[in-house]
Amino acid sequence: MKKRNFVALFFIILAFVALLLWVASIVIDTANKIESLEIPYLIYVYYVASGALVLYFLVYPFFTVMFAPTFTFNSATRELKGVQKKKVVKKHYLGMVKFAKKLTKKTRINEENTELIKLELAKKDLPLVEKDESLQKLLVNVLNKDLKKDLKKIIIDCAKDTLYLTSISQNSLADVLIVVVNNFRMLKKIVRRCGFRPSFFRLLKFYCNVGISSLIADGAQNLDISSMLGGVAGSVAKPLVGSLINGSVNAFFMLRTGFLAANYIFMDSRDPNYKEEAINYALIEATTALPELTVASVIKPVATAVNNTVINPTKKAIKKLFSKKENLLIEEEFEKEAALEKIK
Repeated sequence: MKKRNFVALFFIILAFVALLLWVASIVIDTANKIESLEIPYLIYVYYVASGALVLYFLVYPFFTVMFAPTFTFNSATRELKGVQKKKVVKKHYLGMVKFAKKLTKKTRINEENTELIKLELAKKDLPLVEKDESLQKLLVNVLNKDLKKDLKKIIIDCAKDTLYLTSISQNSLADVLIVVVNNFRMLKKIVRRCGFRPSFFRLLKFYCNVGISSLIADGAQNLDISSMLGGVAGSVAKPLVGSLINGSVNAFFMLRTGFLAANYIFMDSRDPNYKEEAINYALIEATTALPELTVASVIKPVATAVNNTVINPTKKAIKKLFSKKENLLIEEEFEKEAALEKIK
């Protein structure tokens, strides 16, 4: 293990222990309030439930990521420049073979691409350089079509949950816990989908960004957004708009953190501009995804609800009221009644 990865691992563990101690202090403070209620066995149920939640939402995702194998996309598919010795090309090719075999396990890619990779690995007659170039090209196409698309879906779904929950929540502590838990859960899903994790050094950067997002969540909740809106929205709409803005801010930073984690896996750390590019790409992708997320999460459900509960019934009632067919039926009824009257 490289020295910087060892140091990063130390700080990751230290930070995680500090997080657990902070959560434990919250649990104990709440337990003291529950004890004052003097309800038998309630405190034991509370401690068991709290322990189970911490294990499931924090400890389990954390150790799932930490014990995953480390392997980055570009460590296998990096560009070989200049005249390379045969042993360098062979090492590069074997790295891609290892990476390709990982992808074909546990249905990480679709069946069609799995078969394409297996056929590619079965080629024996081609020269080493051609096999290396062919496998590299195939892996790039497979990952761009399969893996990256799924990672984007995972990130947007987790950000959507953050938007909903932090919009509903009116408590800064709850917002911080939601952001932390969702980030841990998101990284676990990303690592499981890929089958590998970034290096400890990159993980430390990811968790630092989680910490920054948590501070922003705390600060956003403490801002009086309703009063900042002034006369823009009505008295009823102000709290709702303020909650949505708060949720959208948290969702945006969740998107940024998620895309940054994906970039740590897919971008080449050998590039001298790697760090700046990874951050810039994450910001651009988050900015692009936020309108899509907001439309899918807020505008579309509200429009559908209004359409089904107000607009459609009203349209049907008006159509029925002014329908020519209905008027003709009414006229026919009057004519029948008049004819019966004459017979009588």
